[in-house]
Amino acid sequence: MPDMKKITAVLLAIVLLLSSTALFAFAGESEPLNYLLIGDSIAQGYGVENRNEASFGKIVANTNGYNYRNLAYSASDTGDWLKNLDNEYYISAVAEADIISLSVGSNDYLASSDVVLLVLEDMVGYMKEIKAREEIILENFSKIIDRIYEINPDAVLLVNNVYVAWRFIGGKVFTDASNCVNDAYDRYLEAHPGAFYLVDFASAMNGKPQLIADDCVHPNAEGNIVLAKVVLEKLKEIGLGETTEPVILVEGIDYNYYIKYYGKFAGTLLTFIIKTLTGNLFDYYPFPI
Repeated sequence: MPDMKKITAVLLAIVLLLSSTALFAFAGESEPLNYLLIGDSIAQGYGVENRNEASFGKIVANTNGYNYRNLAYSASDTGDWLKNLDNEYYISAVAEADIISLSVGSNDYLASSDVVLLVLEDMVGYMKEIKAREEIILENFSKIIDRIYEINPDAVLLVNNVYVAWRFIGGKVFTDASNCVNDAYDRYLEAHPGAFYLVDFASAMNGKPQLIADDCVHPNAEGNIVLAKVVLEKLKEIGLGETTEPVILVEGIDYNYYIKYYGKFAGTLLTFIIKTLTGNLFDYYPFPI
């Protein structure tokens, strides 16, 4: 006759084992990933007044249940981030991240001390300095990628390309500079296939002034939602997300730089002038770049 106490003990042990295995599996599945944004004002969410709550990165984190950290800041370029990655503060953040979004490159032109020279050069069709700047971006960018993986070999790295915010006066300069940044990224990927996931901000934003803030540079609240969707699509594609539909917990508030710093009357007038000159006043602007 079987020993019922032994059978019961064995069954109980099996139940406890299965329960603990399920518990550990559940705990592993529910552990949120750490999502870090580094780079420039695009990643920072500068075109949104409440950027800590409504930037594209925060929307992505809210949608996918990630732990969110944003260390991007305005006017930073590839040289700045190459230096930052030797700073213990940024090293620690990169080391802890599971997913990193990197946005750099445009400020190597726009925030450069040589920006006037670059504009004049582009206007006369002499592209030597502009193309030379592309080589600097590629060199710095290559070192940034190497440094990120040196700090955190297991990180999933997303890099967004650069969109064109101006379509009329200055539009050609903006387009040429953006193309140089994007060409640098494409060249890097050709030489290092799979080094990062390219997120196509350009296709989402180009020619859509309704997505551009009143400063005529940064994505507004609606633009940040659009960019969040682009990032979510990429994350779902690589198996790190389940939806491409952004979860909006807090509505974004559009940020008007000119009104904030020049007052309502002068700021409104300046906004109108700049939006007209850059081709961002209407959804359709009848002049080519």
